[in-house]
Amino acid sequence: MIIRRLQANYIRQNYTTSATPTIFVHGWTGDKHSEQEMVDAAQNSKVARHVMSISVTPTGIIKFKGHLTQREKNPIVEVVFKNNRAGEVQDAMWLKSIMAALRAKYHVTAYNAVGHSMGAYAWVYYNLMVGNDAKQYPELKKAVLIAGPYDGIINNHKLNQPTEFPLNKLWDDRPNANRLLPNGKPKIIHPEYRLLYRMRARFPKQARVLNIYGNLENGTHSDGVISIPSARSLAYLISGRVQEYRDYQVKGPNAQHSRLHQHNFFVDRALINFLWKKTSVR
Repeated sequence: MIIRRLQANYIRQNYTTSATPTIFVHGWTGDKHSEQEMVDAAQNSKVARHVMSISVTPTGIIKFKGHLTQREKNPIVEVVFKNNRAGEVQDAMWLKSIMAALRAKYHVTAYNAVGHSMGAYAWVYYNLMVGNDAKQYPELKKAVLIAGPYDGIINNHKLNQPTEFPLNKLWDDRPNANRLLPNGKPKIIHPEYRLLYRMRARFPKQARVLNIYGNLENGTHSDGVISIPSARSLAYLISGRVQEYRDYQVKGPNAQHSRLHQHNFFVDRALINFLWKKTSVR
């Protein structure tokens, strides 16, 4: 009882609480288990609670499971695309439908976003599409984007290694092939980055963004799937336009692309603190 009271006091003193939902989106070939370990870390910290799951059928039908009310404190919502190979553009279009439904059905006016890999790209593309259309969509407050493939994916089939993405030459990246120029712009511009670049001025200016990426420290300057220049190219698109932008690098074996969202202490801590820790104690 005493320990529980001390924990509650610590959380109250150090973390904010609100009805703003935090919405988790998985990546390519992901499922309902993909983001669960990050969600569990947030729940185990007693800072947030999973209250709703949203699934989208391959034909775009949205199904809600659970409840979302204005009485919830730091509620978490998990999104699952049943067609988990549809790609980042289709995922972003489904996010438009989900967010419009949350605005209309549950009166959600603001939200936080978490996305891993293709889910991170989908969140960026979605926000560039809708901007700050408050009449139809909730307003983005904070985003934690993990291992986003903004400017290319390392096609590991060429290295005789397993690939986690479609073998699409448009995404084709190689270790140490690209680099960021002094102004942060990538030297090599892939088509998927050009798509984001054309719309960069539409990203919500009030947003606060944490961009997490991995470095295996094995000479590839990547997490094994996403190169550091690809992940960090997000800064050139939005860092001078949003209210706050941070890069956070995870190093070593646990910085591998999939391990970034699987019981990764550094990612979990960074995510929880960025989303909910009070600024004065950060």
